[in-house]
Order: sequence, then structure tokens, then C-alpha cells
Amino acid sequence: MKSKDCSETLLLFDFGTVLTGLSKQRCIDALRKIGCGKIAYYVDECRQEDLFHELEIGGSVEAFCNEARRQSAYTDETGVFHPCAATNDQIIWAWNELLTGIPVEKLRMIRHLRDDLGCRTAILSNTNKIHWDKALADYFTADGLRMEDYFDEVYLSFVMGKVKPDDDIYQEVKRKEGERVKKIIFIDDSEKNCRAAERNGIQAFHDAKGDKWQAAIEPLLRGNGKAAVIGNFDGVHKGHLSVIRHLRGLAAERHLVPVALTFDRHPRAVLKADFRPEFLTTQDERLSLLRSALQPDEDDGIAGDVHLLHFTKEFAAMPARRFMEEVLRDQLNVRLLLIGYDNHFGRYNPDETFETYRQYGMELDIEVLMAVPLDVDNVRVSSSCIREMVRQGRMEEANACLGYMYSMTGPVVHGYEEGRKIGFPTANILPPDGKLMPLDGVYESEVVIEGDRKVRKGMTNIGTRPTYNGGNVTVETHILGFIGNVYGKTITVRLKRMIRPEMQFDSPEALREQIEKDKDGILL
Repeated sequence: MKSKDCSETLLLFDFGTVLTGLSKQRCIDALRKIGCGKIAYYVDECRQEDLFHELEIGGSVEAFCNEARRQSAYTDETGVFHPCAATNDQIIWAWNELLTGIPVEKLRMIRHLRDDLGCRTAILSNTNKIHWDKALADYFTADGLRMEDYFDEVYLSFVMGKVKPDDDIYQEVKRKEGERVKKIIFIDDSEKNCRAAERNGIQAFHDAKGDKWQAAIEPLLRGNGKAAVIGNFDGVHKGHLSVIRHLRGLAAERHLVPVALTFDRHPRAVLKADFRPEFLTTQDERLSLLRSALQPDEDDGIAGDVHLLHFTKEFAAMPARRFMEEVLRDQLNVRLLLIGYDNHFGRYNPDETFETYRQYGMELDIEVLMAVPLDVDNVRVSSSCIREMVRQGRMEEANACLGYMYSMTGPVVHGYEEGRKIGFPTANILPPDGKLMPLDGVYESEVVIEGDRKVRKGMTNIGTRPTYNGGNVTVETHILGFIGNVYGKTITVRLKRMIRPEMQFDSPEALREQIEKDKDGILL
């Protein structure tokens, strides 16, 4: 029997990763085999511009093949030009080697969701005609069926002429599906695409490897409630992780879905015009860490997710009880609320305490429980205390409370190249706006370069470069033993410990001698 509730729900699936297995290496090997190895980096680095982007937004297959041949031709060291002789059919074959097929159990699950539970099902994907034709020919044929037997609608970038996370894509889906369904659940492997869906009023489920949604989706459809915790979660530190572990355990016991409720903007940034943020984590970092924390251990509970609340002045003015009723209960189906020991929400009311929230919960059928705070080395772990440690350069203490090394990520830009002149070239990054800068000084660090999984030792200087009469604060890292060009690439610098404060030296030579000593201390 079909469920009335499910018949008003659209399940919107990504195609690549969520449904289809992908093999970058198989595609790269195929491109090299036909003499198109020069374009393999598009696949290797998951780039979606130029060549493949044009195909994804509806460019012709013929133009794609011509461009692939053009980019794969080369002139050797003797000056001889070598054209690419790959045929259109060969290029199409090689590009299709990226796809490995759709597991039959996923297709059968979709049939179950559609035919037995009554959901409406659709695909929303950044894909191209070459891959889609391959899928239609080979991947929807399990049990002798066709694509139309699994999906009611398809929304494809090469037909729509735009790619996720473009807001217009989600709005177009809502316009077309609005009369048929009341709720849309979007399943995608990209955090950016999920955030864009949520921004446009679509519930999103992030599944990075495409292997979680099967276990998680049916409990959501059955109307299972959520076990929620609310907060900014700046840093997603050990204290936060302790609360989330507690939440997951409670959710598993009560067959609820664990969810972290957080805000798309920091409340103080909305309420105070002069607020200057100094965050431990960017929004991308924060959401990624939260989603990772909400994933269950093997066979342990239901996969959870993060829900972004749109924070406005009107939202801030909502009394706590009304927030619990209209947002938590009515919109999100929260059945259990876990509150931090010092948490408050809704419009500030000094008379409201945990007992007040618990009473509201009893009236609204929401179980309200208090989380236990976490101490590390006799220090109460909180975002504010970690910020103070970072400001003072106490990275080892900060990292112990975070549970990971404090990091800064940014593109490598050209600097003043003074380090190169004294034998210590540096990779200079522009940290994200609002990221908290540690105390000026020299730090032992670890460096991860975009496209390279290797973790390298580094020596990072944060400060104003007083020896060279600098002004603005810069982040400059000498990557030990590394020879190569990282300009334009994104690197992540993890700060392990502070070696010394930034100092002014009488000469570049004196600075060089000190850097040698700093380096020796790291290598010991």
C-alpha cells in the first residue's frame, strides 16, 4: 500500500557518486591509451571548467571531441608537432570509462521507494550527453526495466544549460514539482550542492560516497523524528564532539535521526553592525566537521546530518517556546532536544532556564535533556577558551581541546620573495576572511598541497615581517624539502606548535641564521 505522506515527497538523486560508481583512474588510463593523456588532469583534479564544463551545460559532443584532440596535440623537444589521432568514438569510449555502473541494489531500493512507499523520484545531476546516453543504454536495465521505471523525472545540466549549485536549478525543480509534492529531499555527494539546496528551501542529505542514503532515507520517510542539538559549533571541538556522541546514542536508543542545527550566519554578525568575526573554522570547515561527526560507526545508529537555519533579526526575536513549537516541532519534527550546559536560544529572556525549556518540551511533546560539559586537562572545553589559546600562540593546548591541529587554508599568492633571497622560499596564503589569526610568531607546521595527499613538514611565519619593515599580517610557510611551484594552488597549513615569537633582526643574514636554527629544531 502506498503511503499518503510519501506520495507527497520527492526524492531527488544526484547521478554521479550517489547512484553511479566512478573510477577516475580507469578514465585517465583510457584517455592515455587513445593519445589524449594531456587532458587527464581534468579528470584527476575533478575540474569542471573549460573542456568538460561546456559539455555539461549542453555543448555539442563533436565540439568536445575536437577540443579534446586539440588540447592533446603537442610539439616535442625537437620541434615536431604530434596531432592527436583519436576518433570521436574513441574519445567517447574513454570518457565513459569514468562510469562503472549503478549497483542493482540501489535500483531496487529506488523501485521500492517509488512503487511500495509511493514517493515521487527524480534525478538532478551535473552530467553530459555522453554519460547520460551510456547510462540509458546500460545502467537502468536491471530486471529488464528502463530508466522510466525508476524515475518520474530527470533534471540534467546539459539540458538545463546550468550546473549545481546554481540557485536557478533548485528553483526550477521547485516550480515544476510544487503542485505534486509538499516536501523534497535532495541526496548529493557535494556539500556545496547540499547547502545550495537548503538555501532554496529543499531538505538535503549529504552522502559523500553514495553509500549512506539507502540506510538513512527510509526512516526519514516513515516520519521518524529527529534528535537535535543547536549551536554555532565554531571549531567543532572535543566538547562539541562529546555532545554529538551523546546525541547519537540517544537517537539510536529512540530510533530518531540525529541532526545538528546551526546557522547560516553568526547571530552576532546579524545583530551587531560592528561585529568583526574571528572564527576557529570557516563555514565550509564547520559543516564538513559536523557532518563527519554525525556519521555512525559501523552498524551503529542512523546517519545524521546538518540543518542550516537562516538567521535574521526576525528569527532572533522569536521567543524560545515559539521557536520550539514552530521550527523544532512543526517544521523539523524534532522529538528530542539536547541542550548544552550553558545553552540559550530564542529571544533572550534572563528568566528562562533549562527547567523552563524542559517544561516547554513537556507541553510540546519534545524531550529536553542536558548535555554534560567536557574538561580536558582540567580546562572546560569551549570555543571561547580555544580562541584565547590561539590568540596567545598556545597551539599545543588549543589542538588538544580541538582534537585536531588548528589550520588555515588558502590559495598561494605571490609575496615579496624575501625568503627566496636568503634560501628559504615561502608559500604565502591569503587566509579566509573572519578566520582567527594566531599570535605573531614562527610555528612548526604541517602542509597539505591541493592534489597531493602527502603531509609535509613546514615552518610558518605569521606576522608583519618587521625585519623588512612590513605592515600587513602575512602567513608564509617554508615547506621543508619541497621543490616545486605551488602558485595558484590551495594549501592547508596546520599549526603544530609555536617555536618563537616574531622578532626583528638587524639584517637578512641574521634572520637567515635564526631560520636555520628554527629548521634544525623542527628536524630533530
